[in-house]
Amino acid sequence: MNILWFILGTILGSFYLVVATRLPKDEDVIKSRSKCDSCGKVLKWYNLIPLISFIIQGGKCSYCKKSISIDHFFVELFTGLLFLLASFCFPIGYEFFVSLIVISLMIIIFISDFKYMVILDSPLVVSAILVVILKLIYLGFHNCLFSIISAFSMFVVMMLIERIGTTVLKKESLGGGDIKFSFIIGLILGFKLGIVTLVLSTFLALPYAVASVKFMKSHEFPYGPFLAGALFIVFFHMDKFNLLLDFLFKF
Repeated sequence: MNILWFILGTILGSFYLVVATRLPKDEDVIKSRSKCDSCGKVLKWYNLIPLISFIIQGGKCSYCKKSISIDHFFVELFTGLLFLLASFCFPIGYEFFVSLIVISLMIIIFISDFKYMVILDSPLVVSAILVVILKLIYLGFHNCLFSIISAFSMFVVMMLIERIGTTVLKKESLGGGDIKFSFIIGLILGFKLGIVTLVLSTFLALPYAVASVKFMKSHEFPYGPFLAGALFIVFFHMDKFNLLLDFLFKF
């Protein structure tokens, strides 16, 4: 089963790369066929086998022999390994399936936000619907309702942070995608762990922000990947973060 989850991860990783690179350019992700970026030749099914095709073809297009971006190989491999990690960390059930959603969102957001500075709406909407369905199935209506309230609370908090930041800095401080993503964070983790995720994401983003200002002379950087990374860390170590919160609230 672990091997099957790894294989599924590589297949979905390939699809996530398509979603994250085509949707920001308003390209169709379902009907349009995959093509070589260099020669435009439509690729056959055997050119699209995750990991294997890249290795067999030596990282080159089988038609024009131009190099294929290494991104394809690493996204497929990384997604497969993260799915494999989830299968080791969680038994089949609510936490396992939500962990796959967290991983999937993280992969898509890393690609789209770093490459195009955008967090796509459709993956967020699909993720929210799937999480709500899983909560209803495994945890019941009352837990699901409380999670939705937590999600809206996180959304409001991020809206307030954006308004305050924009007022102080005299320019947009957070993107709309970051605010929408906070809804998903609250839905999955609840309000308290959602706040922990926000705090952790700022520490994760700080080195990159400093480097952007110093070396690239840019005051804008993608915040979504750090939110997604913090969500991943907190979800996979939820028990430890809950213990930490219990300890802190004693004082």
